[in-house]
Amino acid sequence: MYVLGIDGGGTKTTGIVADEFGNVYMHAVTGRSNPNTLQQEEFEEVICGLVRELKEQDDATFNQLSICFAGIAGVGESGRDAEVAALLARELPAGTKVIVRNDAFNALYSGTLGGPGIVQIAGTGAVTLGINEKGDTARSGGWGYLFDDEGSGFYLGNEALKAVFRSFDNRGPTTSLTERVTEYLAVQNIPDIIGKVYGKEHPRSVVAPLGRLVLQEAQADDEVSKGVVEKACVEMMHSIEACHRRLFDSNHTTSIVLSGGVFTDADLFAGRFRELAQHSLPNAVFQTSKVPPVGGAVLAGLAEALTTVAPEFASRLNEQLQERVTP
Repeated sequence: MYVLGIDGGGTKTTGIVADEFGNVYMHAVTGRSNPNTLQQEEFEEVICGLVRELKEQDDATFNQLSICFAGIAGVGESGRDAEVAALLARELPAGTKVIVRNDAFNALYSGTLGGPGIVQIAGTGAVTLGINEKGDTARSGGWGYLFDDEGSGFYLGNEALKAVFRSFDNRGPTTSLTERVTEYLAVQNIPDIIGKVYGKEHPRSVVAPLGRLVLQEAQADDEVSKGVVEKACVEMMHSIEACHRRLFDSNHTTSIVLSGGVFTDADLFAGRFRELAQHSLPNAVFQTSKVPPVGGAVLAGLAEALTTVAPEFASRLNEQLQERVTP
């Protein structure tokens, strides 16, 4: 079975055509595709351009597509699922089943390989999403960086800035984050940070990258940074538990996929999550992704088609994608 998987985000959009054995027949990458941040004409140009590029690579295989699963950032919130599905259907062979969901589904299936579970995403933003054996879904958190993005890069970076200013005012303890943040933002004095945060760039774009400094300093044993990471773990755990209560029995052996740039060093979080989950989710299994998100989109399509995935799917898909992106 040939499946078109699309992973669309705020930075880039990737599409591949693959089968249940992990063989990759087409691969293309284009610009960002969040419909909430693009004009309609721009969005259509990205999506249609991606599909047409894939078709040009192997027209014969493309015309045998059975299903397309497109996981695109911002789609669920905007309520534009049907609109995007109709756009894709116009570009695909007649009879191709088209499913459009939020890109969090890609991240989930990239870890569970098409099975049920929960994904905790923590990148620039954060959100928790789960699906059970019956197909019921639940979402928690991620309602906006201004008030509900706990665990995200922005959240960590914002907490770093709070800690730096508290230390500067003698309202809080000293922290190695002061030197790291001033160095990163290329300022001499703490008050000069204000001009950087409220400058030409959107504050979210300035603050989110500071999150990695928090993770680095936590690993270097800075107490303030460790406290920020601990608080983030607790908040994300609340979100995971909220999804779990709606989908699974408390003793269910649930895969919890940790996805996103914040989890680059997953060991920093996984151990603490396991401790926090001892009583509420005793059989939870915390893990990272096994294939890229676009592979998760293919797996989502195969799951919709009730097609069994071959044991070698992940290893073969990863190997073939690596060959395509490495000169």
